[in-house]
Amino acid sequence: MCNTGVQARRPDITIEDVKGSEMCMLYTGLPNVSTFNLLFDELVDAEINTCRAGNGENQGRPRSLRLIDKFFLVLIRLRLGLLLEDLAKRFHISKSTCSNLTSRWITYLSIKLSSLVPWPSKATISETMPKKFKKKYPNCRVIIDCTEFYTETPQSLANKSLMYSHYKSHMTWKALLGISPYGIITFVSDLWTGSISDKQLTMKCGLLDLCEAGDAIMADKGFLISDLTTPRGMHLIIPPLKMQRFNRRQVEETRRIANLRIDVERAMERVKNFRILQGVMPITLSQQASKILKVCVGLSNMLPPLVHDGDD
Repeated sequence: MCNTGVQARRPDITIEDVKGSEMCMLYTGLPNVSTFNLLFDELVDAEINTCRAGNGENQGRPRSLRLIDKFFLVLIRLRLGLLLEDLAKRFHISKSTCSNLTSRWITYLSIKLSSLVPWPSKATISETMPKKFKKKYPNCRVIIDCTEFYTETPQSLANKSLMYSHYKSHMTWKALLGISPYGIITFVSDLWTGSISDKQLTMKCGLLDLCEAGDAIMADKGFLISDLTTPRGMHLIIPPLKMQRFNRRQVEETRRIANLRIDVERAMERVKNFRILQGVMPITLSQQASKILKVCVGLSNMLPPLVHDGDD
């Protein structure tokens, strides 16, 4: 302890006020306070990389918030989607300070938490693969799907054309997520404009470069990417296209794939439980939107496993 001569008020809520797993989940998106503390302990270089003056000798005047309070503030911003004005009042800082603080921390966490979204080896996938996958699709490396996030309408006519999603009939950002058979998100792309097709996004995001010959990729029927996967020696698992009436085998295959892909929807639901991604995101967040998504994905991977070997 040292006296820095800072006169400050205690925030209206701190991590010490959070009692129980439900309250922790509400405010941070993490399963319990122990997980919060373990994650915070790993951020050993947070002070250097998030301070206002960078990592030079002049760090500016002492801050009124503890480092753990700043981390807690940022998680509340992501989990509850609170306005900066609201957070500034709760933590007794100015709106501009709150804005700068969250911006620096999101940039820092997007890099620091990238290790929470690992691309596992073939051996790891094989060892952790649930029985329901091993029976029919033992070579499945990843299950992919795209998701979109609403955003405000930009002023530029060119950007309006790029960001308009005919599927959502709204301005959106679009991302591709990859989930392992075990239910962990192992890949998340940057956000692209909403007009991009699933095939274009798959081709440009770099996912195919991570896969290897012999791998199988499971996707929805909208991913007509066999011309991209076959030359690489990969197998595409999608439901049969409905050109005519399905026979019994095709009906069963469609049902089986849909049942296995439920885990993708559950994983995406976890990510979208971070309310900053819900509703209509301000266009002012465009520079940070991809970083925000990747931080939310990393935090959602710290929740208990989605898939258990006993699941049918």
